[in-house]
Amino acid sequence: MIWANGLCAAEPRPLWLAVARPELAVPLKALAEKRRADGFEARVVTQSVEEALAESTRRPDYLLLVGDDEPGKEGAPWHLPAKRRPLYRWREVQPQEFASDAAWGDRDGKGVPTVPVGRIPARTRDQAEAVVRKILAFEAQAPTPADLNATMWGGSPGYNPAIDAMASSLAVTMVLANGPPWLAPWFLSGNPADPLCGWPPAQAAAFTRQVKQGGLLHVLMGHANADAFHSMKHGGRWVTYTAADAARELTDGPPVAPMLFFSCWSGDFARPTPCQAEALLLLPGGPVAVIGSTTESHPLTNYFTSLCLLKALAGKERRLGALWLRAQSDARAARDPMMEIMLRDVEGKLEKEINVEKLRRDQSLMYALLGDPATLLRLPEPLEASVEKSPAGWRWRAKRPPGATRLEVGYRKPPAVNLPIGAPLVDEKQANEALAAANAAYAFAVQPSPPDGAPWEGTWERPGWLRLVATGPAALYVALLKLD
Repeated sequence: MIWANGLCAAEPRPLWLAVARPELAVPLKALAEKRRADGFEARVVTQSVEEALAESTRRPDYLLLVGDDEPGKEGAPWHLPAKRRPLYRWREVQPQEFASDAAWGDRDGKGVPTVPVGRIPARTRDQAEAVVRKILAFEAQAPTPADLNATMWGGSPGYNPAIDAMASSLAVTMVLANGPPWLAPWFLSGNPADPLCGWPPAQAAAFTRQVKQGGLLHVLMGHANADAFHSMKHGGRWVTYTAADAARELTDGPPVAPMLFFSCWSGDFARPTPCQAEALLLLPGGPVAVIGSTTESHPLTNYFTSLCLLKALAGKERRLGALWLRAQSDARAARDPMMEIMLRDVEGKLEKEINVEKLRRDQSLMYALLGDPATLLRLPEPLEASVEKSPAGWRWRAKRPPGATRLEVGYRKPPAVNLPIGAPLVDEKQANEALAAANAAYAFAVQPSPPDGAPWEGTWERPGWLRLVATGPAALYVALLKLD
């Protein structure tokens, strides 16, 4: 900003605006103080959302709503409504409209959110306080190399044998090709013939245990309703994942990283009972934020958004809402003719040809972010490192960042994307051993690190990748060195 006399004025701080029902505003004091310490101008108001946005002197950079929505409960002290948008339908049974908090972020009326919007769907002061405590506790956690993990569960598509057979390998390929190279994914599959399936009745417990070990994000993609994610059928029954399953491991803290559901209905907060995303958010040791759709979502636009989210992890956005908004914005422009042919009509159509642009429009509006959109993710900074090949192998060196106290050295062989598919495993021990062995191909096996005080350097003899992760009191630094 330049004044008329040529002198510079300070740029305004980014604006974090919280709109809360009066009964729920008090718990936000601690979160507002944290956001001010982060460098935000933080405001908490108790007007309606329309009034708060109209009276704000400038566009917020993050918008947090605190209260819940349920049609017919407009007089309740916790009621804070979402907008409603018409749904472009491809099945007769679909609803005519859906709840959209993201629509509050469309500040220029073009149907595209430009402000990240989140919601704490609290109905009581205790619920609001619980979520605020989780956010503060999550952001206060010391970073560890486990923050570079990503737990990913792909349910059975159930569309046709060809798509079902290739779904797991497609997901693995997509993650390895488009995610940051330092990411350490852990996969779970709804295909019983895939070694990434493990023992179907134990999938929920295996997923939650992995989530509890740490990570950057935890992602589920597949069919769902508002209460449960559906992985596959086993023994004539659905293998599902619910908040009750998660509670067996996550009743107590510390909170875990955000969870994203690329599925239908998981984020339908505008109903009488809590949806799965709400219930997970309210678990003390559950995810610090949950993103899910408030209605039926389409597999094609879910594919594009998940692809763009992977790419966005290597970008400049560090806060959840901005990262999600970037992924949704990029997904509106993403194109893949093969995937469009494969997925466009897979769930049916009500017109001669599905209007993909209308699917894209709804996709950016139907997903609800439950939690604070300004939640800071523990994404790493670049680590300055180099590698040189010699007759004895490779000699690597890394420069110690200021304040960094430890270096973790991890090694990964070039992973095989297409793991062998065979007959479904009928023995629990064998199935879980196959799952562990399959995921080991994508992990960075921890190697001996340089002693404290010693130079950060060493030698390696085998081709593949070395991942160097430096840890400081408040930051991670990472370098990936290709050895070939």
